[in-house]
Amino acid sequence: MRLAEIAEKIGGELVGGGDFDVRDVAELAGASSDSLSYVESERQLKEPTGAGALIVPPGIEPDRPAIRCENPKLGFARAITLLRPPTPPVPGIHPSAVIDEKAKLGEGVSIGPSASIGPGAEIGNGCHIGAGARVGEGVILGPDCIIHPNCVLYPGATLGARVVLHAGAVIASDGFGYVPDGSGGVEKFPQTGTVVIEDDVEIGACAVVDRASIGETRIKRGVKIDNLVQIAHNVTIGEGSLIASQTGISGSVTLGRGVIMGGRVGVTDHVEIGDGAIFGAMSGVSKSLEGGKIYLDAPAVEIADARRRIVIYSRLPEIFRRLQKVERKLEDIETC
Repeated sequence: MRLAEIAEKIGGELVGGGDFDVRDVAELAGASSDSLSYVESERQLKEPTGAGALIVPPGIEPDRPAIRCENPKLGFARAITLLRPPTPPVPGIHPSAVIDEKAKLGEGVSIGPSASIGPGAEIGNGCHIGAGARVGEGVILGPDCIIHPNCVLYPGATLGARVVLHAGAVIASDGFGYVPDGSGGVEKFPQTGTVVIEDDVEIGACAVVDRASIGETRIKRGVKIDNLVQIAHNVTIGEGSLIASQTGISGSVTLGRGVIMGGRVGVTDHVEIGDGAIFGAMSGVSKSLEGGKIYLDAPAVEIADARRRIVIYSRLPEIFRRLQKVERKLEDIETC
């Protein structure tokens, strides 16, 4: 594809030879003379690369054909889609798939080997159901959803348009709710609610979104959830939020819009997080927190406070030794 065509399609400004023929994309260090890569700074531009063309930020003068973009990484992501387009699934139902007679299938649906569709399920136009996936009774899928192999959608879940579930994801399993029975045991609190996943949500491999005990668990439009994430019952995640791997969100938590959580963040139940809050990896959220701030540590505090804590943590061995010396001196005084 010609560089000029790529520039037009990704919304960038062409610099230099628009007739340059781009054959592929590549990382900067491993790029060849017929490939396109990107840099985000003047320093990166000085790194050795064999790339024939680059995507660069404004204010940088490249030494080869290039495309200028406000966000070079975003431009490069769009270029990858152009040069390495995904292979669309072929519509059709595999002979080993089990489709209940009361299920409704839209046009252009693809259903893989050993997949099963329960009674009353509605599969929107252009959806792909991967091998071994289970779509339970009454589940509704909007158009163009991609359900990868071995996903399980329990009865009653609702997915909007263009939702992607990666392999092994589980939607609308029971929430973890138990009540002490007064005799040393527990009794299960019925999990009778549902899960609603809005348009353009992507959920990673082996992630779990529990159904609500009563009402709904809701994942709002554009949320991206990484692999191995646990979303408990009655949680609401605001539009455009990003949740990284191994994060666990307890029941009845509400996240605002655009919240970002790094890997292994833990959130206790009934917490509310404001719009745009950012949490560093391994933060522990034990109370409601304002939006628009960066948090770190456990319990999570604003990043400036967390940094002061980290300095103190690093000095603890020294402080302990000094304290031991003081104690010994006090003991000597007391024995005099």
